[in-house]
Amino acid sequence: MGPGSNNSFPAEKRVAVVTGGNKGLGLEICKQLAANGVTVVLTARSEERGAGAAAALRQLGLSEVLFHQFDVSEPSSAAGLADFIKHKFGKLDILEFWGLHLILAT
Repeated sequence: MGPGSNNSFPAEKRVAVVTGGNKGLGLEICKQLAANGVTVVLTARSEERGAGAAAALRQLGLSEVLFHQFDVSEPSSAAGLADFIKHKFGKLDILEFWGLHLILAT
């Protein structure tokens, strides 16, 4: 964690962001990552649908799924998501963006 970070998230725990995680392939990716021990930030444009999808995954016993609203067409939305990740986790290991899977070096 960088200077000024006040989170206590374990460094060895992997963190993923999945865009469009509320349905289809994005939802399945969230499910598979969470089932494999990754903390997942499920994102969607619709707060209602995204929060509902995250809650449905938690109902399946996948407790490490959080929701954060994100609209790729809004720069302020991207900045807000980046700020959330930085302050909540201090890092990002996996980014699933429009079906493009990136594993980030930490």
